[in-house]
Amino acid sequence: MRAQNKKTYVTRPSMTNRELVVEPSPHVTGPMTKDLLMKYTFVALCIIAAVSYLSYGFDSIIISAISVLVAVTCDYLLSLIMGEKGPLNTMSAAVFGLIVAMSYSLGMPTAMATETIPTIAGGYEQYMYPALISAVGLIVFKKLQGLAGRKYVNPAAITKLLILGLLFMPAISSLMPGDHGLSIDLQNRFTEGPFGPYYPMETTVFGTTLITCYGGPSLDPANPYTFGTAENPLLDVLYTLIVQKYHGWIGGFSSIVVIAVGIGLFALCRGYIKWRITLAYLVTTVLFSIGMGYVYGGDIIFRVAFHLFMGSSIFMAFFMATDPATTPLTDLGQIIFGSGLAILTILIQVYMGFLGGSILALVIMNLTVPFLNRVGIRKSFGRR
Repeated sequence: MRAQNKKTYVTRPSMTNRELVVEPSPHVTGPMTKDLLMKYTFVALCIIAAVSYLSYGFDSIIISAISVLVAVTCDYLLSLIMGEKGPLNTMSAAVFGLIVAMSYSLGMPTAMATETIPTIAGGYEQYMYPALISAVGLIVFKKLQGLAGRKYVNPAAITKLLILGLLFMPAISSLMPGDHGLSIDLQNRFTEGPFGPYYPMETTVFGTTLITCYGGPSLDPANPYTFGTAENPLLDVLYTLIVQKYHGWIGGFSSIVVIAVGIGLFALCRGYIKWRITLAYLVTTVLFSIGMGYVYGGDIIFRVAFHLFMGSSIFMAFFMATDPATTPLTDLGQIIFGSGLAILTILIQVYMGFLGGSILALVIMNLTVPFLNRVGIRKSFGRR
């Protein structure tokens, strides 16, 4: 303690003779440890992977096992090579492998006339590419990127974007069947179809498209309705988008499962998961989708449901956008991050035709984190 001008100042203990050891991010303090947080996340992802069997059978289970095995093996080998610079981090690697698997596309839409993305058609490719993404992402964008002191982009997102983007850019521009390109046009241009002119966002056309793209392989393309009709397909669309899909990201096969597991994880790890990002993302997605609906017309309910409950969108909102190492630290920064992510995702889907645009939007928003960390910093107050 020392006095100066009748004011009292408190000095902190000197750290001169102490060695400060900083563990790799994310930095978690208190009752919750980093390993415990990773274990809870791993269990949550395992639940989603296990239930995805209902849509994709053993393929999703095998892909999950391969991705985790590759990630954990690469982490172990790198720990031997890098020593203290790359310590063994098994649980974090396992979580990374599962996220790679859960963000991989499977399933063949009923009405697909031509194969759009070679990796979803079956065969060894559907196992090879997740393994490749898992290995490259763990080595380059998780371990080596960590040597820079922080991770700048989500490792799973950037690796999938680079590998599948470079190999299949013409095909990956749409995660829907190629022959549905006009029907899914989110700008609602007036289109001349084989049976005359129509509006792609019109209730009948858009509803049928969503059902036949995401619905079960046993559906009759001519009459895919279980709960409704061509004139009123709302219940079928909501069931498909919310309850069960048969095409798209493995981790997004059921929006209701992802939401339930995600909320359970948030409640269990309250205070240690950045839930503000998820909430801001979901709210902004609804509001911005409604705005787009008023601009371009079409069925607003279907548009909102589509943007909100796409498999890539809902899984990313709960399990990728909240990555502790590549997202903002401040509360306000997290809200801006989630809102910006939602707006970018919809803009990419509407104007680029990239219906998995959330993954590109996530990488872009990751790059803004150094700036967002300066927003909302709480000012310290002195004491007499």
